[in-house]
Amino acid sequence: MRKNISLLIIFISIILLSACSNGPLFIKDNDKRYSFDDIDSPIEEGEEIELSENKELAFVLRKINYLKEIDVQNDRVEIDKNDTSLLSMVIKPCLTDDIEVSSLIYKKGKFHITLSSKKSSKNVCAPYISIKLLKKLPQDIEADDFVIDKENIKTIDIKYTKDNAINFVKQKYNLITNLPDSAELVYIDKPIWQIKYKFVYDKSDYEHPIKNISIDFDANEGKVLAINEDDISKFIDNGNIFAINTEKVIYYNKKSNETNNIYIYSTKKQKSKKILSFDGSIKSIYKNNKSDDIIINYKDTSSDLRSVVYFASKDEYKFIEYKNDVNVIDASFKSESSLLVISKAEANITKLYDFDINDDNYLELFSAEDNIIKASYINGYYVYLSKYDVNQMLYITKDFEDYDFIDEVENYYYADDNSFVYRSDNKVEGISLYTYNLSERFYKMIINGDYSYIKKINDDYILAKKDINHESYDLILHKLDNNLKEEILFENVDNLNLYLTNDLKKLFKSTKVIDKNYTKRIIYEIDISKGDI
Repeated sequence: MRKNISLLIIFISIILLSACSNGPLFIKDNDKRYSFDDIDSPIEEGEEIELSENKELAFVLRKINYLKEIDVQNDRVEIDKNDTSLLSMVIKPCLTDDIEVSSLIYKKGKFHITLSSKKSSKNVCAPYISIKLLKKLPQDIEADDFVIDKENIKTIDIKYTKDNAINFVKQKYNLITNLPDSAELVYIDKPIWQIKYKFVYDKSDYEHPIKNISIDFDANEGKVLAINEDDISKFIDNGNIFAINTEKVIYYNKKSNETNNIYIYSTKKQKSKKILSFDGSIKSIYKNNKSDDIIINYKDTSSDLRSVVYFASKDEYKFIEYKNDVNVIDASFKSESSLLVISKAEANITKLYDFDINDDNYLELFSAEDNIIKASYINGYYVYLSKYDVNQMLYITKDFEDYDFIDEVENYYYADDNSFVYRSDNKVEGISLYTYNLSERFYKMIINGDYSYIKKINDDYILAKKDINHESYDLILHKLDNNLKEEILFENVDNLNLYLTNDLKKLFKSTKVIDKNYTKRIIYEIDISKGDI
């Protein structure tokens, strides 16, 4: 009875051991089988195999993976350069997910590896197999000395690999894509690459420039069998979107020579209208924290800074000319009816004013030998950036008597009614984006890495970008949880402004279009919800 129980335990152990792997983790040695972890297994490190005709080589099956990323056309064997007892092989595309390495025999000057399968599969894969010999191969053995024999395994011949197929299709249809392409090899009477493109830019279609495209491509004949297009975008207007985080509208500029023509687009009504025009170069644009009102600061032909405020709810605007003795360099909203104005006086003196929009009155808030280049008013705090040589220091204060130094930064950005975001490389985490909570007077890292902030979507997500070069960037959606997960919305986006709705369904983007001898900018809407095809 005890003997039967012992045999049962051994049998169950063997079953469990084999079930936990992709293949049988056993040594094959003249029909004797040993556990891979058995310290008494006859692995003789350092010894070379003595070759003879019809010699069966003992081995350990280390791993079998059934790869869906297929980039091989023929069987391939590789010998580890540092350890000739380690062999790996990739098998040409086949219809199976149940491979066993039956034997490894040396005969007629070749190493014959026999693979077998008990069942076929409808899924195409390229099996990757790794084995370890009990003894090392002689140093002069090469990959060409191996032959892979297959029993009951249906293999598939293909002339076009994944990269071949994608490049052929791109050239034929002149496709410009921003996201990685996906391609799967399927077998429907013949091998077919099913290629899917997300967010393809079709420069020939002015009205619907962004599409999703799926293509069936014959992997042997090299021709397109079927193509399906799904328009996921539409043309809005010519112009360039302003990079401001409004809620319900988009502001953009249709510049004509030196004239700025400012338009507003309602994302709900899907209508545009021109709201004002002026000549000059735009220096900065800010949004009111409480509404979609904006202020545009620009320099006119006399090089003096002027401002124009647009009240979205009233559909009214007001041009502001500052007093001659107030050398204004920037202005932003302090409240619904007042501006926070930065002025440069003589002897490196910076002054901050509370400017009443209705009656043009100035109330001096601060004057000191400083070099303030940007200032905001958030939740009762003045947040400002001072520049000293090449360094820029970020401070907060309630009354200009007690100050808190935050960090040395490149810039800062309004996030919500109680916080702002800044980028710094002065902390232990290295270069990162941080949020500063004004009520708690506390900072927190939100993204670790070389990213730039765009906007806070809600309490769960922020939109950021990672620069590739001066011309393009990757657009990233970051989830604000403990794992700081990210999703790439677009790769290699041209470096022009965009606007993403807070429900994450619509993206409005400016882009350059080269049309014969001139370049223009267009604005289009992309339906993000159709990103998966």
